[in-house]
Amino acid sequence: MVLPKSVRQDGHYAGRLLSISSVEDIPEEWRETPIEALIRSENFGEPIQERSGKPQLLIATCVEFRYALPIPRMYAYVIRRASGRLIGSEFSIAYILSQGVRHLALIGHNDCGMTKVDGKLPDMIDALVEQGWNRDRAEDYIYAQAARHKMADELDGLRREYVRLKRVFKKLIIAPMFVDLADTRLFIPTWYAGIDPRELDSPDLPDHVSDIDLITSVSN
Repeated sequence: MVLPKSVRQDGHYAGRLLSISSVEDIPEEWRETPIEALIRSENFGEPIQERSGKPQLLIATCVEFRYALPIPRMYAYVIRRASGRLIGSEFSIAYILSQGVRHLALIGHNDCGMTKVDGKLPDMIDALVEQGWNRDRAEDYIYAQAARHKMADELDGLRREYVRLKRVFKKLIIAPMFVDLADTRLFIPTWYAGIDPRELDSPDLPDHVSDIDLITSVSN
């Protein structure tokens, strides 16, 4: 598997990512938190010094096999989902919050398969049929889930999930970041600094409403 070219050389990301080249580049709200420790490990090669013996952080990222997390054992909870979206993982997040974790690193990446998943859907359906699924059921499931996880653009998808999660978990400190698969350096999306706080407080996000309704209907 050939790694994609660096986001620094890809015009698609020009002007859309902020480098983290020093501690001063880390947003104030992330400093002296487990998020800063993760950035220092990924970008500056500083090993994470874990002394508490209990998880400090939740990391949510894609299932992408080309990205290995630079964390020691017992440092963080990790949820890996296609596209990095946490729809359907709200119960897991509630459990993690109950354990005292208050920080979430939400990490997107370049060359994500969910930007081109439409061409893979027939193969995914065949894979489920091979596992014993009825074909109609497999098609219904794959097409429904594809609509939830596919995205036209990785940075736009990261923004949508950040906003959705901030509306659902209002006190959770969420750090949206973008990893360059070419060298696993972390970047900050330029849109992060321009988020309108009123957007995060809005109660009428369609994704949020439909997801909660779906969770409720399943539990009933």
